[in-house]
Amino acid sequence: MLTAKLSVQYEGDWTSSLARYDVCGEFLASTFRDRRYFGLLALEVAADDYVDVVETIREHESTVSLDVIEKYSVGGVDRCSATLLIRSQHFEYTPLQVLLHEGFIPLGGFGELRDGAERFDLLLADRDDLATAVELLERFGPVRIEYVSREFQRKIIPSVTEWSELFETITPRRRRVLNRALEAGYFDIPRGTTLQEIADDLGIAKTTASQHLRKAERSIMEFFIQYVNISADKSE
Repeated sequence: MLTAKLSVQYEGDWTSSLARYDVCGEFLASTFRDRRYFGLLALEVAADDYVDVVETIREHESTVSLDVIEKYSVGGVDRCSATLLIRSQHFEYTPLQVLLHEGFIPLGGFGELRDGAERFDLLLADRDDLATAVELLERFGPVRIEYVSREFQRKIIPSVTEWSELFETITPRRRRVLNRALEAGYFDIPRGTTLQEIADDLGIAKTTASQHLRKAERSIMEFFIQYVNISADKSE
C-alpha cells in the first residue's frame, strides 16, 4: 500500500475561482444526494480578501445558499478564519464523490482547498491505482501529483480532544501575555522587547508576566514535542 496527495483544478466550480485570493481551507464534512451538495468548509483567508472570497462562493451559479457559522480574526497576522455551511446543486458528481464511487479511500477527511485546487490524500494499492485516480480527476480539470509515498504513511496529528485540552490550559491571563509577547516581538531574534516592557504594557508585575508566559510556553511545548518525536521516530 502507498499514499499519495493529488490536487485537481475543478474547472467551472467556485473552488477554482478562489485561485486569485490568499485563501486555503479544509472540507470538514460533505454529502451529495439527488444533485444536492451540502458541505462544511473551514477557511483561513487574508483579512482583506475575506468578503470577496465569501461573495465569490455565494454568487457562484451552483450555490444555493451559504451560511457563515463562525468567524474570528487571527491575531497579529491580518487573517480571518471562518466556518461556512454551503448548499449547492450539481449536475455531476464532485471529485470527492467520484473517488468514493470508484472505491478510493481518502485519508484524514474530505479534502483540502489550496491555490484554487481541491487536494486529496488517498490510500492506494499500487501505481496502477494512482494512474486510475489521476485519470478520474482529469475529468474535472488539470491534475497534479503533489507527492507519493513508497509505503503507507498515516498522518500523525492531534485529535480535536487533544487540541481542546491544550486550549483549556491557556487561561485568559496567559493568552493575554502570550499575545502581547508575540505582537511586541519577544520571540524574535534578536528580541523586539523585554519581559519588563511586556509587564509594564499590561500593568502587571514582571514576575507575574514571567509565570504566565513560562506556564503557557510549557503547555504548548509539552503538547507539540510528543508529535515532533513521533514524526522523528517514523522517519529514522
